[in-house]
Amino acid sequence: MSKFQSLMPYLAAALSGVLLAMCYPGFEFASGLVWIWPVPLMIGLWLGGAERKRKRFGFRVGALAGLVFWLINVKWLIAMGELPTVPLAGAVFGWLMLSLYLALYFGVWGALIASIGNPWRSRNAKQLTAIEKKMVEREDAPKKIVEGVKNSLRVVVFAVMHASLWVVLEWLRGWLMTGFGWNGLGVAFHDVPVMMQIADIVGVTGIAFFPMLFASTMLQTGRRLIDELRAGKFQAHFEIGIVVGVIAMIFAYGVNRMAYYSNLESHDVRVLIIQENILQSIKWDEILEAEHYIDYQESIERKLAEIEQLNLAKMAEAVTTGEEVELEYPDLLVMPESSTTQPLVYLEEVDEVYMPLLTQDLLVNQIYAENHFKTVFGASLLSGTMSEEGIYYNLDGDAYNVFAVTGPSLAVEEQYPTTQIQTHGKNHLVPFGEFIPNIPFLGSVAELFSGMSYGKNFSRSGSFEPLIVELRGENVQLIPSICFEDTVGRLSRKFARPELQMLVNITNDGWFGTSEATLQHMANSKFRAVEIRRPMARAANTGVSGVVDVIGSMEADEEGQFNVIGTPENPFVKGTLYAKVKVPKNPTMTIYVMLGDWFSLFCLLLYLGSLAFCLKSEK
Repeated sequence: MSKFQSLMPYLAAALSGVLLAMCYPGFEFASGLVWIWPVPLMIGLWLGGAERKRKRFGFRVGALAGLVFWLINVKWLIAMGELPTVPLAGAVFGWLMLSLYLALYFGVWGALIASIGNPWRSRNAKQLTAIEKKMVEREDAPKKIVEGVKNSLRVVVFAVMHASLWVVLEWLRGWLMTGFGWNGLGVAFHDVPVMMQIADIVGVTGIAFFPMLFASTMLQTGRRLIDELRAGKFQAHFEIGIVVGVIAMIFAYGVNRMAYYSNLESHDVRVLIIQENILQSIKWDEILEAEHYIDYQESIERKLAEIEQLNLAKMAEAVTTGEEVELEYPDLLVMPESSTTQPLVYLEEVDEVYMPLLTQDLLVNQIYAENHFKTVFGASLLSGTMSEEGIYYNLDGDAYNVFAVTGPSLAVEEQYPTTQIQTHGKNHLVPFGEFIPNIPFLGSVAELFSGMSYGKNFSRSGSFEPLIVELRGENVQLIPSICFEDTVGRLSRKFARPELQMLVNITNDGWFGTSEATLQHMANSKFRAVEIRRPMARAANTGVSGVVDVIGSMEADEEGQFNVIGTPENPFVKGTLYAKVKVPKNPTMTIYVMLGDWFSLFCLLLYLGSLAFCLKSEK
């Protein structure tokens, strides 16, 4: 074997990694590549390597494909090196280490697919030769049909093995080492609503099963056709009908769900989302802190003035037409993660929350003051901040990244601290960003590469109770998620109740500048609305702020307008959005809500069953 031939599997793997990277925001070339990206990798895994070392060979080839993919896909981590507190070397080190770790899952898949999962390995090669010999013999039609069914079944079983193993490994990736389920294969369909809908049954991780099933089947079928062409005899290919039928069912389900949820009776919640687009490099600057608070105040005031002008125009028109008009006013103001940078303090002895002066002035003296913003009086305000003193577990010194909701009654209280603030602490913390894993010397290493000393870790809240607010005479439950929690489906489903509910995500995303990270974050986030069939309002400090409906769409109308600040392609702007969130009056408790990642675990059974079938058929 020449050096070029020995390198071919690795070149094929690298090509697959590039093709997969092109399916995601920031590098999007064509979402259709998700159906064919594994083909070069599978060819390299099945045609290269020595028979005795196939697992090690498969691991190397698979890991290379993964490494190429992740180096491209998460290169936004390097953008952290632009911050004054993060050395470029530390950002590059984090990018390389994360990419290497995530590539291991591709490597495990490659090792198993190149060995026991290889339909063309030596033991199967003898079987293929026998098939060819039978095909050239004179056979009657029934025997040909039976042989065709057997070979088609074999193709489908191997394809199921390949697809189910991929799903299992993606599911593990979302759990192990605190979990990093970012950009699973299903997320590549973030702009293909008809394919997104099946997430309410199998979750976004389960969607990966279908493109992998398709790619493996088509590749094996292509090999069968080549063998049959050489032999001069052709068989029926039932596997094509089976797999195409499965994909068609997914599409039909998507069309049905999109039509169903488009006509669902809903309760309109009017949200005002504020995005200040504050650079991470100055967000925590104490000198600029008061200025940032004023910026939020002025942005809200300007938007409310616009809404008031709209109401005046409506009333003027009503005088002419004599028709009744419904005035516009927001029910919920949504500010992003850490929008109020001074932390709340929980006072355990009185079970009340103390607001620092800047926050108290913004909320009470400005937003909720009766002589200002009259159109918003009666609305609830949601903001991101921090809380100290153990707001959940009564442990002195604990700190939380929190989601705080205040109501109009805050404005009429005469003394503080207050009981009029509901808070929810973050559950899924980001390693090295919000806590240092309890591993010896790891904290020192992290500080060395970050160029800064870490304070105390944030704590997990452990609460999965929605926050309840009264909006337009109805109690609406808010499902809170902070930062990257909206990429973790298993968290959002725990809040689902058969009540009026909507998801609210507050995030920062400023850590990664104007890189593709925020676009990928939004692509992952959309699937939470589909999985649990609850609409989402999302406020980012910088990134994508907007509204996602229950079918995963951000479109405001059929004319191509979007419920986002800025544009989907360029969200890095300062602005506000006033939009209606259609909250289903009779929300569905989806299969995913009730059973979670059941399909991922079912894929483990599928993998073991297909593995047993293949081993038995070769005896």
